[in-house]
Amino acid sequence: MPRTDENGRQLKALLDYLLDGEIDAKDIIDALGISSSTYYRRIKEDDYPSAEELRLVADRFTLSYPDLQIQFGLMSRQEVWHYIETSSPAPSAVSTMRETTTNAHTARRTRLSDLTPRMDAPPL
Repeated sequence: MPRTDENGRQLKALLDYLLDGEIDAKDIIDALGISSSTYYRRIKEDDYPSAEELRLVADRFTLSYPDLQIQFGLMSRQEVWHYIETSSPAPSAVSTMRETTTNAHTARRTRLSDLTPRMDAPPL
């Protein structure tokens, strides 16, 4: 019997719920990078989904990996918080990055309050 989430759902059913629609098995197969025969064999095994499989699915569908681990009982909320608290760098260990030649453009949605009327546009 494969692992289920807190509500007794298997991974595909949870993804259907979280992503608000029917997720094809092919999408999960692509996310896991395995053949369909391997997938259909894996979904019957006791250790499905594994932590690595949850990570791959989380990356593919832009979901929270720690939340999926908590949902499937691989980590508790306390373990996640403990990991975050102990793995964050100490202030003295922070170093600056060297300047690179590539410019990363982060898109930010324009706020309505930031908009101004164009003076060269004709009136409505």
